[in-house]
Amino acid sequence: MEKQTGNDEIDLVELLVKAVLLIKRNLVQIIIFFVVGTGLGYAYASLAPKVYESKMLISSEILTESYSEKIFETLQNLVKEQNYEDLSSKIGLTVDESKSVSKIKIESALKDKPQKEEEKRFFLITVELTDQSIQPKLQNGLIQFLQQIDFVKVRVEQRKKYYSDLIKQIDTEIQSLEEFKSKIYDGNFFQNSKGNVMFDPTTVNSKIVELTKERINYQNALETANSVQVVEGFTQFDKPIWPKKSVSLAAGASLGLFLVGIMIAFKSIRKLVRFAEEHPSQKAKS
Repeated sequence: MEKQTGNDEIDLVELLVKAVLLIKRNLVQIIIFFVVGTGLGYAYASLAPKVYESKMLISSEILTESYSEKIFETLQNLVKEQNYEDLSSKIGLTVDESKSVSKIKIESALKDKPQKEEEKRFFLITVELTDQSIQPKLQNGLIQFLQQIDFVKVRVEQRKKYYSDLIKQIDTEIQSLEEFKSKIYDGNFFQNSKGNVMFDPTTVNSKIVELTKERINYQNALETANSVQVVEGFTQFDKPIWPKKSVSLAAGASLGLFLVGIMIAFKSIRKLVRFAEEHPSQKAKS
């Protein structure tokens, strides 16, 4: 058993020595391929189209997470299929501008965290593109795309009608209370009741103030009843997300080493074949 272990150790040492000698004999080629591969990686990082990422935060009380993700999945499929004509018609860009878009995604702004009910209306739209100058146009196009969806438009109209009806009812109540207050101040109310009613006139003012506050809240809700509001738009960045120089350099160097490895293996095989052809007697004995 000890003898077998010793032989294994000797074989490993011999293998290591052969590997070192092989590297030493081909050191120049290894260095050349490594440098060339690294240079190619650097050239790719410098010359390849730069891809930039930007995010937009929106708010919507109508869209749900699953529904919005399904809608944007359709847009992303158009990007993957390079169907720029249909994509451009949906997001308000020209065909050439659409070609710069490589990714469109929407998700909950707090996807990985527990969300309160009021936080479920915030969504994050992420895009990757090569031309940052189209960001304002893309931002408007995506908002209009969401607002023009039939399901969304119906919900918006329903919500606007709901708030409008509430405001009309409150206006009617306020008008009635104002008329009642005038009767109180004129003395007509107490005169007609002949003093048989105990009533505090200040309660009328309090009720009018309360209804006015409600009306303001409903009016604000009506003005923001649109399906989507932009909280924070797309921002331009100087640093692209791709290509990354570190990744390109590592990939280029690895490619160079891979190619030189193939070359060394090919040379070794040729050497073995040539040796076998020059010494056929040894081949026959083996």
